[in-house]
Amino acid sequence: MTKSPLSGTRYYTSNSNYPPPPTTNMLRSLPRSRWCKTNIFVIVSVLSILVFQALCIVKEFSLSNNKDEVGDIRGGLSSYDSTVAADLNVMKQKNQDNRTQGAGKPSPLHKIMVAPFSAYKVDEAGDTKHRSCKKTIIVHGKEGGTMKWSDQPFDELVMSDIPSDSELNDDMLCLQVGSYVAALVSGTHTNSSVQDEAAASVVIIGSDETDDIVHQLKRDMFEGGSVSVGIEVKIVERKSIAIHEWYQPSTHTVRLARSTDQNSGNFIWKFGATRLINPYTTKFLNPSDARKESVNVDALVMASANALHLADPDGNSFRVMKDYVNGLSSLVKEIDKPTIMLGIGIQAKFSDIKDTKHVALHEHQAHLMNEIAKRNTLEKSVSVRGEFTETACINAGVHNCLSMGCPSLSISRERNLGQLLGSKWSAVESKLAHDNSTLKIGIGLPALHDDNMKYAKVVDLLLAICENHDCHFIVQAPYDKNLLLKHAGDKVDVNNVHHFKGGVETWFQFMHQLDFVVSTRIHGGMAGIVNGIPTIIIPTDLRILELINAMKLPYLSFEDVMAKNFESLQAIMGATKKDFIDFEQNRLNRLREYKRMLESVGLEMDP
Repeated sequence: MTKSPLSGTRYYTSNSNYPPPPTTNMLRSLPRSRWCKTNIFVIVSVLSILVFQALCIVKEFSLSNNKDEVGDIRGGLSSYDSTVAADLNVMKQKNQDNRTQGAGKPSPLHKIMVAPFSAYKVDEAGDTKHRSCKKTIIVHGKEGGTMKWSDQPFDELVMSDIPSDSELNDDMLCLQVGSYVAALVSGTHTNSSVQDEAAASVVIIGSDETDDIVHQLKRDMFEGGSVSVGIEVKIVERKSIAIHEWYQPSTHTVRLARSTDQNSGNFIWKFGATRLINPYTTKFLNPSDARKESVNVDALVMASANALHLADPDGNSFRVMKDYVNGLSSLVKEIDKPTIMLGIGIQAKFSDIKDTKHVALHEHQAHLMNEIAKRNTLEKSVSVRGEFTETACINAGVHNCLSMGCPSLSISRERNLGQLLGSKWSAVESKLAHDNSTLKIGIGLPALHDDNMKYAKVVDLLLAICENHDCHFIVQAPYDKNLLLKHAGDKVDVNNVHHFKGGVETWFQFMHQLDFVVSTRIHGGMAGIVNGIPTIIIPTDLRILELINAMKLPYLSFEDVMAKNFESLQAIMGATKKDFIDFEQNRLNRLREYKRMLESVGLEMDP
């Protein structure tokens, strides 16, 4: 199998290692003596083939009575060298017929293939549906050996999508190599250049064929010589989990619900926590559904943000968040399954807490952490936003908290995100130094609506940057737009003010249009960073600074903003504290810790 340089397009070549048989004309052109010898050779060859076919029939019969031995399902079929497009209606009918005739069992006359698909399917209306596999065969190299998708032995069937029938998907067997996942299918074809979509049909292979497929997989990869390193095969059964603060697949109803959120930055950390988990090996449930007696749940994953309020215990916000935390404790006890918490942290302004070394969680907050610890054997089962929150846990006698930053740090699938950000940062510096280029810049507005002086100082800095650039202001709260327009007047084009109320999908698409981001909100900044856009974050409170330190993000200190008069992007870039090598090493360490946490409750990390 070979791949074209065009992404997503693959071409196929014959797998046969045998030369074509001699033709009659070829034989006639030989000298008589050689003709006789060749005739004898052909006769012997034909007899050998007949004997071999007879043995195959006997073996095929014995295989039907002995499932422990696997036949060569791929043997004897011609290969094909064109991209195959299968008509989904034909495939669905084929699978419907097979459900009554032994569904999911590949016939020896069928060829095993792999059909890549997305776990999150978006339809024409923009609604998203999640699909998962009942069992997934995960292949990787031993002792750190690298495995590529091209190392797997099955031909790839390229089609618009797998059938959407829920019964079929529920028993699907999948193959994962590296970051690629595909359904295993059994298919037939009649010629080497299938153009008619109805000419090809496939049957989704069921999970009861796992052992046979693994046997063939190992045999073909070693005997076929496709890999030079040892392989390890892990069979993962689908887990059903209750997930608190789940970033649900987008539908019209879900998008309407999101539009009422008072802070669209919440979409970022929810998306990050949800997409940490392998969607192919996991079924996600709302806690309300998981509470039903008829529903089996394997684990509980909770995601949260700044839910731990320490200051002003007599204030209204403290009482509201205390009820919220107590509700989380009740959920943990009610589900009573292996549990982890992702991303929880302290809400605090710089003025709220003077002594960060001796601060401690309140009793109800410590109770939540301890309930989680009871249901996890891992020493660290709660990822907190930073060292400040981790210290508060330790001072309260809680020892299962680990400073990890925000789950959104895991969103990017870049091999070296730090290197990418560093190179783009240098490119921007070069443009500014040599030709005064006009850049397209994203601006994250500050959450300082209760402090007019600080708000004015920060926004004036942002507006100074925009005098020479095309700036786009990103709204995260309902009050942001009116405050900005009231303060800036005609300095801001209202058409350049954006509020992504429906979710991260359109938000992330927009970020790819930008050259640079300056944000005074943490998740506005993370929207740039995880999409590979060089970003400066200005921490306007203690919780943002805690997250910056935990994730090693580029930042301009709030003290510098208040004390100095920056008049250009070039000036604030020069004052920014950054280390992209340190950022990348820290990111990799955090990903390893997230992987350990997920494995502690039986879950796979999203490849």
